[in-house]
Amino acid sequence: MNSPTADSLRRRIFNVVPAATWQFEQLLGLLDITIDESIPTAAVECTIRPRLLINPQFVRDHCRTDEHLFMLIMHELYHVVLGHTRLFDRPTPAHNIAFDAVINAMLCIQFPAPIYTGFFEEINPVEDFPARLLRPPAGWPKQIRFAEDASDAERRVLSLLYGPNPNGVTYLEVFRLLVEECSASETTPFVLIGNHEDPSGDPPRDSLIKEIVVKIVGAWPRPPINLGGRDEGAAAQAWLMTKPVDPHAPLRAAMKTLLKRAGVLRGESGTTWKMERISRPRTVETVVPQAADRRVAAWRALYGTWPVIFHAQTLEVRNGLVQHPIAHVYLDISGSMNNVLAVLGGALAKPHREGLLRLFVFSTVVDEVKPCRLHTDKLRNTLGTNIHCVLAHLAAIPKGRRPRRVVILTDGWVGTPQSDLLAHLRSGGMRFLAGLTSPGSPNDLQLLNADITPLPT
Repeated sequence: MNSPTADSLRRRIFNVVPAATWQFEQLLGLLDITIDESIPTAAVECTIRPRLLINPQFVRDHCRTDEHLFMLIMHELYHVVLGHTRLFDRPTPAHNIAFDAVINAMLCIQFPAPIYTGFFEEINPVEDFPARLLRPPAGWPKQIRFAEDASDAERRVLSLLYGPNPNGVTYLEVFRLLVEECSASETTPFVLIGNHEDPSGDPPRDSLIKEIVVKIVGAWPRPPINLGGRDEGAAAQAWLMTKPVDPHAPLRAAMKTLLKRAGVLRGESGTTWKMERISRPRTVETVVPQAADRRVAAWRALYGTWPVIFHAQTLEVRNGLVQHPIAHVYLDISGSMNNVLAVLGGALAKPHREGLLRLFVFSTVVDEVKPCRLHTDKLRNTLGTNIHCVLAHLAAIPKGRRPRRVVILTDGWVGTPQSDLLAHLRSGGMRFLAGLTSPGSPNDLQLLNADITPLPT
């Protein structure tokens, strides 16, 4: 990139980045900034040698100020950071609108001055749907004014994205809104930032750039919006769970029902042996007459006299090994589960301590929890979410030792299971049960054909 236009654009980009954090500047330093007039706006190409592609005409038309150029670059970097190019194998236009809607809202909340938000307001009109999802609503941030034709679902999504306390917004909520409200033939023009895929049409999957990115952004503050949906998280790190608290009665009852469905106390989920005191009846012989001895009447009828020896029943108590069923439970510890982990940990503590279940925690990696160590041992956690790691962990268990039933405790945002891996586990008779926290979504769990139990957390 040696043209005068490219050099000038490179200098402009590096001049505006310090308005963010030094980690952004470090990430930007990895990228080879390239002029590319074949893309509509900009894009990050996550190959072995990553490139930031910029359309100079778009910059001339819509990034006349450094603040607008800053929002363009930040938007592209957020696509990489949040792993959008890896969440879906073939993202549709609706997926891409959802990604942009969430990122644009994050940037507007982080940089609410009109000199920054004007970038999104300029390229997408407030009157048209879905363009108005890609910019701040009219009247924001003082008082949101919704369009007259806005549906209840659109009003809810915009309130979550731009409300005074943004919380719980998900990519899939925006995605479903788009599917429900418009079709491709009805959609009015809108502007997405970036082309959302690499030039080959395949989502970039280079592990080197991902590893570099997650290390750089590991020190970043959490995004200003609590994303209830899944993302790929950061590098696996030592993580300490909040100390479990005593769950309320409805949650205890729901968890007990769920574990029974998983085969606990019915011998259907694998077994373990424990030393316990065993009580069982035993027959003894005595010269003391026993009214309960059913032989006495027949003896007298045959011999005309009482028997010398009577049979009696007594209860024998001794120590011995007892077989107990044991369930495999996978607890979602991704960032969106933070508010319910303490109470779920409390509900699992007793059966885990008694050896009725093997407890694993998962994000995009899986880690096993030792009994009584749920809140004292540091566990591996990336704060992302992906059900693939659970399925891969189960598939790695020797076939004869795999549990027949598996419990997954989650808010439901776990992603699409890999079909061949799921089919392999199901062929062995494995069944999935899920405890769904509130608020949550059953959609991803239904792909597992899971038996879902709502958990009143």
